[in-house]
Amino acid sequence: MRATLLLAAVAVRAHANPVDAFGFGARGPAMAGAQTAATDDGGANYYNPGALALGDDIRIDLGYQIAKPYLKIGGGDQGVDSSRGLALSLTAPGDVGPVHLAVGLAVFLPDERITRTRTLPSARPRWALYDNRPQRLFLASNLALRVGDDLYIGGGIAYMSRTGGAIDLEGRLGFPDPNDSNFTLDIDVTLKTIRYAQAGVLWRAQPWLLVGASFRGGFVLALDQGFRIHGDLGPAGSPVVKDGFFELHSLAFDLFQPEQWAAGFALQLTPRVLVSGDVTWQRWSAYENPAARIQISYDLKQLNDIVHIVAAPPLEKAYFHDTFVPRLGVEWLAARSPHAAWRVRAGYAFEPTPAPEQRGELNAVDNDKHTFTAGFGVSLSDVTRVLVHPFDIDAYVGATYLPPRTHRKLSLTDPVGDYISEGLVLMAGVGTRWRF
Repeated sequence: MRATLLLAAVAVRAHANPVDAFGFGARGPAMAGAQTAATDDGGANYYNPGALALGDDIRIDLGYQIAKPYLKIGGGDQGVDSSRGLALSLTAPGDVGPVHLAVGLAVFLPDERITRTRTLPSARPRWALYDNRPQRLFLASNLALRVGDDLYIGGGIAYMSRTGGAIDLEGRLGFPDPNDSNFTLDIDVTLKTIRYAQAGVLWRAQPWLLVGASFRGGFVLALDQGFRIHGDLGPAGSPVVKDGFFELHSLAFDLFQPEQWAAGFALQLTPRVLVSGDVTWQRWSAYENPAARIQISYDLKQLNDIVHIVAAPPLEKAYFHDTFVPRLGVEWLAARSPHAAWRVRAGYAFEPTPAPEQRGELNAVDNDKHTFTAGFGVSLSDVTRVLVHPFDIDAYVGATYLPPRTHRKLSLTDPVGDYISEGLVLMAGVGTRWRF
């Protein structure tokens, strides 16, 4: 019975992956993610796969990223988990006849857990874009090629997974004494892979200007669970109900990523100053209420006339809307010596919330987001005879400010009532790049 009640109360949150939320690598986040045309490291596996074909060296990127949310609803911190983990990527270019190709692989590996799902009552306020978002494995593989001297095209597949499971109890349910029950338990859980496409194109319009565009597919990961009791009801030898059953099926949306189209530029303003800009369209209108869809069926034989389970009311629509996210980044070559080049970076991004004011039963909370970032990088060369190729060290810090937003309920008897949502997310990371 406890398992039945648990499944009936399922309300799983839906969000995008941690790379969407906080970026990938150390250079990209330092420039607020304005990388569609400016990426030149392993972050191209996420920002624009076409840029993988820019270089001729084998490149390995290794870094560590952390993001710590401080998000409040009604003045109370919601305890949203931090995102921290390793960011790894490999880029391997080569030539096949006259065609220059590059293969790329990237993974963000959380160091706490690969994935996590939590359940809450559907009316409980939660941060719709942050709750489970940090606890996800991101994996992408891409192929890019150079067309002529100035055009780069790439694409690939990113991978996520979804879960499905069932709990089956078969035997006899003791009545009126439940301790007299005799059941066998069967638990079946499956992990299924979800693949979604991503692609990018990069064009060197002028020696000082790169223009790019990218696409990332949308997806929904479903949490599909079932609970089934089959058998007799009553004391051993003389059951009240023989060969009855009770079944509950729960389908909830465990993770949502909107379809995304981005366009950007990278302008070499002076030999020392690079300015980059992006605009990303995100299809949040496809977001659905993440709460569980519950279906119940049963056959209690002669007790059917006295047992009546009311069907769950239809779920309230989420009414999310599409958004445009602008980003701006700058990179300044601050100093150069025979063995080192020092760069300073900064960026700003504005992400308008796709969520309306939460005035009904659903409390999928989100706010506008202002992100400010800064970082530095040093490229070292001819340091030792062992390291004959240059290698890079990068670092960044950032903060996302979510200004206060008031949510006023339509119903005076709403159990949650009016509240204010606000918060801050702090970010930091380091990375290295090795060429061979």
